[in-house]
Amino acid sequence: MGGVSVKQVIPLRYGKQTLRVELPPENLLYVIKPGNFDGETISEKEAVLASLRTPVASLPLAEKLHRGMKVVIVGDDLTRATPRERIFPILLDELNRAGIPDRDITVLIGLGTHRYMTDEEIRRCFGAEVVDRVTVLNHEWQDPHCLTRIGFTPSGIPIEVNKLALEADFLMAVGSIVPHCYAGYGGGGKAIQPGICSWETTGKTHIMPMFKDLYLHIAGEIENEVRREIEMVAEAVGLRFIVNVVLDESGRIARVVAGDPVRAHRVGARAAKQVYEQKIPDLADIVVVSAYPADIDYWQGIKPLSYAQKGLKKGGISILVAPFPEGISPTHGELKRYATLPYHELKKRVMEGNFDDLVCAATLLLHARIMEHSRGVICVSEGMSVEEKEALGFRHASSVEEALEMAFDLCGREARVGIIDCGGDVVPLL
Repeated sequence: MGGVSVKQVIPLRYGKQTLRVELPPENLLYVIKPGNFDGETISEKEAVLASLRTPVASLPLAEKLHRGMKVVIVGDDLTRATPRERIFPILLDELNRAGIPDRDITVLIGLGTHRYMTDEEIRRCFGAEVVDRVTVLNHEWQDPHCLTRIGFTPSGIPIEVNKLALEADFLMAVGSIVPHCYAGYGGGGKAIQPGICSWETTGKTHIMPMFKDLYLHIAGEIENEVRREIEMVAEAVGLRFIVNVVLDESGRIARVVAGDPVRAHRVGARAAKQVYEQKIPDLADIVVVSAYPADIDYWQGIKPLSYAQKGLKKGGISILVAPFPEGISPTHGELKRYATLPYHELKKRVMEGNFDDLVCAATLLLHARIMEHSRGVICVSEGMSVEEKEALGFRHASSVEEALEMAFDLCGREARVGIIDCGGDVVPLL
């Protein structure tokens, strides 16, 4: 008895919601999302404490401190999924045990060049307990009086950093290790650069891939030139200790590494590869990517879109799915203004010194590489207007179903589709 084939239903994260993507089985090439570690797990508190007391290439945290020290902890902002509200209370208690009272601890939010967090957002992200116990401050990257230039890296990049970090007796950082389009993987010294540096330091670091045309190629690479530059900045600023986590598919802390900012990071990054780099059988004609958790705006969403190109044939169609409640970017207007310029033109403008905002120039170069690889990008987003999508060179669709119909019209009914859930943390691996 014949009949219409039953479509396969794939869940896709969209902000706090889960969408249903329906596809005929014959069109579905792969579905990938962050993985999990095998084996038994211990409680998150036990894992964090164990990392602080048996760190990588370092004395235990308590043995590096003494009473009277002023401690500054750099923490992620709201664009990162790091469970700050679960890590910081444990860390503060351990600092107290080492003789450092709450009044001698400051948390500095590593915004990079992102917008400042509101008091309500800080309380939600770090938790009421942390905000009530210690001072939590935004990195005031827009105020030059809050920054100090301490020198240059060997390659000539100026090191300008938040004064609070330099005034600390002990500087440490808390973050998560996930793939990153410029640094290969997040975490480690990235809390310092770009976290608490000036836009100039950040811009000149982010533009580095342009000189060897490496945009689209760095994500998932642990060792790379940008990472080394970041670590030179972090060392010069005085980063002494890190606490980095790797999250599993559910957002639970699956691994914690602490200790030396470089060596502990490498241990964590190798673990992160097991979770975030996912094998695919072949390149797809169409890729559907959920930008979650990098979905507050396109400034973040460009990361999952760039990773998705690793799972897409050149000339294929990308479908980007994200709420983007803050549109393209609240702090980098040039991204919208110049988004349709080709890569070679952008590179020429950068080389001629015609971009003041090099952080934005780096993002534009990455965007241009995406648009070269994809024949088209279809964007499903309630938070980004049709006009904004068109300014980026995207096509608008009001639903994933509509986007898939548009993509099949362009690629043919037999096109193979790849689905990437939680794409902000996933790199396809052929």
